[in-house]
Amino acid sequence: MSQVDVTGFDLTIEQLVRIARERAPVSIAVEAIQRMEAARAVVDNAVARGEKVYGVTTSVGAKTGVPLAPNRIGEFNRRLLLTHNVAHGPLAPREAVRAMMAVLLNSMASGRLGVRPLLAERLAAALNEDRAIEVHIWGSMGQSDMAPITDLALALYGDIELQAGEALALLNSSALALGTAALAMADLRDSLDLWSLIAALSMEGFAANPSTVSEAALRSRPFAGLNRHGTRIRHYLTGSYLFAKGGPRHLQDPLSFRSLPLLHGTAADSLEFAYGQVEAELRASQNNPIVSIEEQALISVANFDTVSLSMALDVARLGFAPVVTGSAERVAKLVDSFWSGLTVGLIEEDGVGLPGFNGLAQFHKAITSEARLATAPVVHELASSSHSNGNLDRAGMAGLAARRTAEVAGLCRSIAAIELLVAAQAVEVRKAAPLGAVTRRLHALVREASPFAAAGDRVPHIDPLLQHMRQRDAEIRGMLSLG
Repeated sequence: MSQVDVTGFDLTIEQLVRIARERAPVSIAVEAIQRMEAARAVVDNAVARGEKVYGVTTSVGAKTGVPLAPNRIGEFNRRLLLTHNVAHGPLAPREAVRAMMAVLLNSMASGRLGVRPLLAERLAAALNEDRAIEVHIWGSMGQSDMAPITDLALALYGDIELQAGEALALLNSSALALGTAALAMADLRDSLDLWSLIAALSMEGFAANPSTVSEAALRSRPFAGLNRHGTRIRHYLTGSYLFAKGGPRHLQDPLSFRSLPLLHGTAADSLEFAYGQVEAELRASQNNPIVSIEEQALISVANFDTVSLSMALDVARLGFAPVVTGSAERVAKLVDSFWSGLTVGLIEEDGVGLPGFNGLAQFHKAITSEARLATAPVVHELASSSHSNGNLDRAGMAGLAARRTAEVAGLCRSIAAIELLVAAQAVEVRKAAPLGAVTRRLHALVREASPFAAAGDRVPHIDPLLQHMRQRDAEIRGMLSLG
């Protein structure tokens, strides 16, 4: 597997996914090592001149401005990490910790942190050795991942004496939030692309009107996301009976079908914005103070305030609220004979009176409600002036925003898969034929893992289908290609 060269300025979400999930090796670019050495010299010179620099030659927080004895800076750094080592609760998934490490490595490579290359080299070695490090997800201080970062820092650097400013450079990082956010962005984008294919199969199960994805309909609303997903849905349905005379049952379908390209398109536009913000944050510094090699100075900033990241993640999650609601309504309509014109619960009655797929639809509605609740924004946090002599009077909440976004992404996998299972049953009950060029392939893939439920059969469990979809990920990605 090709390695990822870390320069400090061009790390992408795609590269981060490769490092975190595919265990891609990392290397630190030569120019990044040189930049870190030059930045460290700026810090060392400021210390030698006796300059007052926050967290470097002075204490922090409530004791801002209190000078540090030069011979006790190493002790201060060690105890500063221990003071903030209060994270507890659940442990972050291993892939999230790897993503966190990659984000922190990239930040070090920029030179803005002013840490020695030694710290970056240890971090790179831990990634390449796939070292398992326990990091707790609870403990963000509101503006950065101060507590979780100490789990990582103490594991990696507990045996060495950190030099002036290095402990604070670590504490100011939002690497766990940013790494978690980047993985969630990738998952949401993949989920939305697949969901448009799944929803196209639902249209065939419902005998919906495809006029909403016609070229004329898409031209009438010039939004990038609408055009992308509307075009894709039309492509997936190429050759479908829906385009034949008498194919659609209604002129005007329920909005969960009629507004489908609008719902997915709007989510795509919101996700595109958030994706760009997260990648910009990957290239940005969260440190305070920053080291400027150009000015040969340490500059006080508020880079640890990650409101841009929190806001972007809020926008991404909110875009999925209508998506999951639309999915819940399509499933409800498919299993309801009044709306679908099919058998109750999509299974022929065998005299026992069981509800068929209605039970699965109820579960689907429940987890859809969970996902919708998790889309609520976090940027309306309650500020407090009671900390650090009133200096820390607001909070960014990026850690919470990232965890909620990952939660929504995880729920979306199951929500979409359940719709797929129901849609596959519906097209067979309806005897819909022919299916679209791509929806036909998707239906066949479902049947490899989940059989059609005839009278008296149990409704298939969703887990085999989810596992099968993971195993056939490459094939599914091929279905999504328009080439």
